[in-house]
Amino acid sequence: MNKAQKVILSVFLPLTALILVLDPTSPSFEKIQYVRYATVLALFLAVMILPKKFPEQKTMVPAFFCMALGDFFLVFIYTIEQIHRDLSWIGILSFLTGYLFLIKAYRKKSSNPTKELAALAPFLTASILIGWHLHPYVHGPVIGLGVVFLAVLCIMAWQATTTLFTHHFSNKTAIMIAASGALMFLCDAGIAFSLFHPYYSTVYIAWLKNIVWTAYLSGWTLAALVIAEDDFYTGSTDMI
Repeated sequence: MNKAQKVILSVFLPLTALILVLDPTSPSFEKIQYVRYATVLALFLAVMILPKKFPEQKTMVPAFFCMALGDFFLVFIYTIEQIHRDLSWIGILSFLTGYLFLIKAYRKKSSNPTKELAALAPFLTASILIGWHLHPYVHGPVIGLGVVFLAVLCIMAWQATTTLFTHHFSNKTAIMIAASGALMFLCDAGIAFSLFHPYYSTVYIAWLKNIVWTAYLSGWTLAALVIAEDDFYTGSTDMI
């Protein structure tokens, strides 16, 4: 682990833990949201100043901008009293765009299509189950956007997992990418239920919010560690 990666972990792991113990239902809700969004922005800025030696690392950077933008319109915007319109669709589109950048960075030709298809199975199954459970509660244009988003999310997590056996990235890099993709998938699955399911969207459930936040920041922190990685490719650190 290099110096940049140690700094990222030493900053963002404690911040993740801090936000977990804060009570978002307390009168200090807005202050907690400021701390939370400041953490997201700090991660984006950290990625911006990191040196990027390899093309995939450079491709991943815009995804962090999309993450910060999406988080603003999905979460932080509710702390601004002057805004009353529902702009969550901008947040959804932002994250969708970010995942497209990650897919571009992760997608490599596989020498083992059987393993590649096997890696798709759990994410495809989970996506179908999520869609099946939530479709009665989603209406209008959100249905189409939701289907597209779920498909892109599934492909992103799948492509992240396939890096484990494409032998393009080093083992360490591939493990971080795969874990990051799985955590992002878990996070967005939780967000989907908290937004659209009639029970989870109206009742504050601490364990669900904690899973979402932990998976969210951990997944993106791992992606930041990938950008900071020096031993990036299999058998070489000089492959450009």
